[in-house]
Formats: sequence, structure tokens, C-alpha cells
Amino acid sequence: MKKRIGLIIIAMLIGAGGFFFWQSNQKTTVEVSSVDEGVKKMMDSSPEDFMLTFGKSNEEIQNRRSILKTFIQQKLMKDGNIVTNYLPDAEQQNVATGHDLLSESAGLYLLDLAAKDTKGRFDVFYKRTMDTFYDGTQFSYRVSDKGEKYKVNASLDDLRILRALIIAKANFETNDYDDDIQSISEKFIKNSTNDGLLIDFYDEEHDEKSQEISLFYLDFKTLGYLYQLHGIDVKYLQYQVNLAKDGYISDDFPLYHQKYSYQAEEYQDGESVNIIESLLTIRYLAEVGEAQQSSLDFVKEHVAKGTLFNAYDLNGNPVDKNQSAASYAIAALIGYFTDDEELYKQAVSILENFQMMDATNVLYGGFGDPITKEVYSFNNLMALLAYGL
Repeated sequence: MKKRIGLIIIAMLIGAGGFFFWQSNQKTTVEVSSVDEGVKKMMDSSPEDFMLTFGKSNEEIQNRRSILKTFIQQKLMKDGNIVTNYLPDAEQQNVATGHDLLSESAGLYLLDLAAKDTKGRFDVFYKRTMDTFYDGTQFSYRVSDKGEKYKVNASLDDLRILRALIIAKANFETNDYDDDIQSISEKFIKNSTNDGLLIDFYDEEHDEKSQEISLFYLDFKTLGYLYQLHGIDVKYLQYQVNLAKDGYISDDFPLYHQKYSYQAEEYQDGESVNIIESLLTIRYLAEVGEAQQSSLDFVKEHVAKGTLFNAYDLNGNPVDKNQSAASYAIAALIGYFTDDEELYKQAVSILENFQMMDATNVLYGGFGDPITKEVYSFNNLMALLAYGL
């Protein structure tokens, strides 16, 4: 998923359910009128609370998942890491990522290994992730195919890796990851938050923090666990829940703005509303019982119609009618977190249509273009997670 920089100011929010005070030294404090019981509960979560209940998928889906995992391991793995695209840059011409490595991919795969695989395989891939992406301060969001490690993280990717460690701790019934959870999250809180408020990234080379947060980065459940671990007041979590909820665009178009600028105190968007980003925002809200019913209805309606288009304008008109396997995978996760079995099954049914099931094709088992051979790790890894429920 692209981390876009060029933004268009869309709407202004003063407060997000509370008050945010900006100072030149970047010290922040928040006030909220009240703290929801659900938010308080997140601050008391245990590693066991992160474990998922499986059984929604049937035998056919599990077979597809097995074939997909084989494809990922055999076609998207290079030297123990997951490449961004099946094709190298030279063959893609217009696609710059190719065999670059993303911490996004590592985090997603670790989530699957932690929940559905063995401790041994988790540990091997986790060690590879640490060796490849971690520099002692944070996880580089990108490592080039030449081994160049970018000095910038993406906070959601770091949260996914931390979440995987928390799940592994519970699933494998071990304390082996406690020291890493403690030390990695301590540096994460220092560098990837402004005094507790999550930000998009930290530029280690220039010692500069982003002053905005992408709403779809807000993994409230994992943040709640880390805030509990490091003694951060619950009001910071409530403030960010309010921030996401107030990023709701409108009842006519019940998706979400892309970002919030702490400094400018306003929501911001790119040229269009990216469906994957909004779906992720809904997914994290749904997990903690804070998703708008109108948003859930939108997802369910468009899954049923097979019309989760890639991008919309702010009035809800589609501006890119292409579709992504990842969109339906995330919709399936939303179905899981809202106990909507019908939504889960419908989303997975459409997801299956994207999977290459021709055993004679080099992409057999994967999600990609059978002609151009473009295969992006994000689509495949999100499908792996959705199939695993």
C-alpha cells in the first residue's frame, strides 16, 4: 500500500471529542469528556484476548489457504523474506517496488504464523524480520533489493509486528518474547508517538516525527495493550478512538478521511478516498465495537453487489472501478469482528474469484494478474489472514 504524501485539505476538526494542545516543543496533552467502557477494557487486555476463534472457513477455503501459503513460500520468498512483487523491477518497468522488502509484508505474515503455525516457524521468520528491518530503534518500512535500509518506519507496520509477538506469547504459551515486546514497544512509544498519540512515521536520519496520523494506522487494541504496559493514561486511547470516529465522512458516504493533522487540527485526504484505507479504519473500529452501523451497511451492501471499487471521490462516486482482492479480504475480517457470518462468507466467496486456481499457471494458488504476472504481497497476505478464520 502506498504511503501518500501529497494531501488535499478536506475538513477541519477542532477537538475530535476532546481538546488537543500543540506546543512548539511537541509536548502534547489531551482532555476527553468521558472514557467509554470498551476503551477502559482495552487497557486491561491480556495476550490471550488477542487470540482469534477459528472455524468460520470450510474445508474448501482451508484447501485454498494451503495452496496460497505454498505459493507465498515458493514464489514470494527470497532469502527468507517476502518480496513485494513476484516480478523484479527490471521486468515490471513501471512498478518501482519489485523485489524490495516491506515491513508491512513481514508484519502480516508474522500475524499468520503467530496465530496458525508453529513456534519454530514463527521464530525463524521473526528472527529474519529483526535481522532485515530492525535497526535497534525501529523497523525500516522498506529495504531495497540491494539491501539499503530506509531510515523511516511506518507505525502500523511496527504495530503489526508487536501484535504478532503478543499473539505468539499467548498461542505458544511462552515468555520468550517478553523482553522484545518491552524493549521494542518502549522505543516505539518514544519515537512513533507524540507523548502517546500515534503518528505515521519517525524519520530516524533527520530525527523528525510526522505530525499527522493516518486513521487506518490506529490499531486500538494493540495500542491499548502497549499503553497499559507503559503506563500511558487511558484518555490518550479514548482521544484516538474519537479521532477515528470523527473522521467519518458523511451518512451519504460512510467511509473515512485518510489522515488527521495534529498540527493543523484538520482531516486531510489525497485525490480520492482509498477503499482499502477506509476498510482498515472500519476493521480496527469494528474490533473494539466502535464501528458505525452505516459503515458496516455500506461494506455489506457493496460486498453483496461485488462493487468494492478501489477509489471514490468525497461524494461517494467511484473514480477507479478496479477492484482488489485485499478489499474483500479486509471485508471478511470486518465480518469476523462483527460476528456477521453472512458478510464473511460473501466476502470470501468473491475473494476466491481473484485466486489463480489453474495448476498449469506459474501463479497457481496466488492472487495476481495471470498475464502480466504482477503479484503484490499485500493482496496475498490479506487473503491468507481472511482464509485462516
